[in-house]
Formats: sequence, C-alpha cells, structure tokens
Amino acid sequence: MSTGIELERTALTGNKAAAQALSLARIQVLCFFPIGPSDEVGEEASRMISKGELDARVIELQNERSVMNAQCVATQSGVRCSFATNSEGLLYAAQQLIFGSYARIPIVITVAHRALEPPAVVRTDDQDTIMYRDIHWIHYHCENAQDVFDTILQAYKVSEHPDVLLPAFVTYDGWEVSHNSYPVMLPTREMVDRFLPPFQLPPEIDFLKNVDFSEYYSGARMSGYGYVDVDREYMERRYQLDYALNHTAKSMIQDVHKEYQEIFGRGYGGLLETYKVEDAEVVLVGMGSLVSTARVAIDMMRDQGKKVGLVKIRTYRPFPGRELADALRGSKVAVVMDRNTVAAVYHDLTSALFGEDAHPTVIGRTVGLGGRDVTYYDIQYMVEEGFQVLDPGNLVPEQSWHFDVIEDEDMLRRALGAG
Repeated sequence: MSTGIELERTALTGNKAAAQALSLARIQVLCFFPIGPSDEVGEEASRMISKGELDARVIELQNERSVMNAQCVATQSGVRCSFATNSEGLLYAAQQLIFGSYARIPIVITVAHRALEPPAVVRTDDQDTIMYRDIHWIHYHCENAQDVFDTILQAYKVSEHPDVLLPAFVTYDGWEVSHNSYPVMLPTREMVDRFLPPFQLPPEIDFLKNVDFSEYYSGARMSGYGYVDVDREYMERRYQLDYALNHTAKSMIQDVHKEYQEIFGRGYGGLLETYKVEDAEVVLVGMGSLVSTARVAIDMMRDQGKKVGLVKIRTYRPFPGRELADALRGSKVAVVMDRNTVAAVYHDLTSALFGEDAHPTVIGRTVGLGGRDVTYYDIQYMVEEGFQVLDPGNLVPEQSWHFDVIEDEDMLRRALGAG
C-alpha cells in the first residue's frame, strides 16, 4: 500500500525502535530506572532529549516502584509518559501496576522480556508479563523491531481513548529482539501527528482539576476515575473496567490498527495475524519472535507437501478467543507454543474453544524458557506431533514441555525415530 510519503529505511534494535516511537509520539516525561535488557530504551530516549531532538523531561528515580508512582501521577495530570522495564522491575512495581489499571490511567510501558529469578538469568521468556494477565492491562506481543515501533504508537492511541483509559504493556523478547538489528521504516513526524493527537484526559478525571484534597484526606477515596461510594459503586466500577478491556478496547485495537494501516501502509491483523491457514490441517499458535522462526519452518514443511499454518497472537489481553476460533475453523490440530511456565495461551485457547460445535484438537508445548533456543527443526518436530494426533493409535500428550534444541535434519530424524 502506498502512503504517498517517502519513509526513511534504517536499521534499529528493538529497543532503539521503541525509543524512536516514543520520540515521535511526543512523550513529555521519561520516567527512568535502568534494568537490562530494557534500559537501552531509556538511554536512547535520554540521548534524544539531551541533544534537543525530543522536548521532554527525564525523571530518574530510586527504583521501579517510584518510577511507576511518578508515571501514574504524571499521566493523571495529562502528560504522556514512558517507562521501560521487565522481570524483577515489574515485580517491584506490582502494587502500582494494579493501581494503574484499576484507576483507569492510560500508561504505556515497554517490556523487553527477561526470565525471572532464581537462578539469575538475563535471557528471555514472557513470564514477567504473563503473571499480570489478570489485572486488566492490555498486553501486546511484538515480533520484531518494526512491530515494536508500530505497536507503541497504536498502544498510546488505544489506551488514551476516553472510552478505554487502560494501561498497556508493549512487549518483545529480550536480547533476541531488544538488541538485534532489523530493517525499520520510520515515518515522518507529520504522519505520526496525523495519527496520534496530543494526549488529553477527559475533564471529569483530570487529577489536577478534580481532586479536593480536604475531602480526600477526610475519608473519601478517589480511584483516579472519580470518588467512589464503596457500598454502591465499587463493583460497578470493576465491571466498567472489565468491559473496557474485553469489549471496548478489543474493538478499538482493531479500529486503530485499520487506521494505522491506511496511513502507514503496514498491518498485523489487529488482534491476531494468520499465515497459510486457509487449507492447513495443523496450525501453530504463538506470540513474539517465535512466530518469525515458525514462518520459516512452515515454508520448509509446505515444500514437503504438508499443510501447515500459523496464527500469531498480537494481543494476549484482551484475549482474542472468538477470533482464534474463527481462524482455526477447518483445521484439525492446533499446536500452541507457550514461552511461559503456566501454558497460558494453551489454557486460554482451550477455554475459548469449549462449547464450539467443531474445533481442532489442541496440544500445548512449553518452549524456550530462559532464552533456550527454539530452532526451525524444533518447530517442525512439534508440528509432526500435531500430525500424530490425527492417528488415533498415537498417544500424544495434550500439554508437555519441549526441552531439546534440534539443530539439523539428522537430529530431527533421530528425534522423530526415523533413523
């Protein structure tokens, strides 16, 4: 699709692509406490600020809890902010993360995934945000640096919409995406301004205009979304929060994605993206950089005459259950790759398909924890497990862990018992 405006093509790491997106989004405050592999986002944005390329203020604080407090207050005051963290940084800020969503504060945090301790590991899996799947944050999972750049701009527009007002994680795999370079198309600032207007809170929830501190400290409780009569309003507010995530945001993500695609000429399907699923018997389901490897594996297997496809989940929350059911309709087996310890996508998908008249058999595989390699051949092995499900004589576990790193075709044949 032609935009009519020439874009700049460059090479950027995932972290630098995130910083470029924050700059073009015209953030006004950078809340910063370093933790690898996310710290490069704040370092690059700080460099832009010091060189006069970005008109914003850096607030350096003692820890992630303080950073989240600062970002909550600044955002409630009508200032577009940014913050990048992961793993133990998110653990430290747990209370503020929950406050951010329940108070309806449209924060955007970039997360370069890192495995949780112990033991100390600096490589990736997505457990650090999966553990927050139930606190009403929007969760975006990005595949590469271009995806990171595009998704951050869309995340601000969705989160800040007055009918949504929810915080969002924009996540990508640490080191694999955060520090590897990719080709990235950068739009002009004018194009971004056309897509993403200046941040403006609805007047009724503007923190600076509406807090009466004499009432606040005398017993009234303000959630960030107005004063609450606990007996009559608390449960209703929680319902509004849940509806905003699972209905309003779900629709808004798709609308904003469509608008972004029309302006910039790139798209990812909104909630999910499909690849060669139309006639597929076995369909892989995954998130993040694993899907890049999966596409290559699918092409290799297609060359062998095997009907294989892929569904990339772009938003884990809101979970695209109905959309996944539609995408998998007609396939016989779905093989879910989870890069977390709780098989989160596998369980959510099986729940979404429950009660469907016709749906594929679902098997789940936990893979790549702590940054363990997942090769083309590992994915082919898991797909072959999916094909084995079609033979009633084969007993294939519904959910298990894939530990091996299969490095070539000979290893694959041996793993499959063919030589």
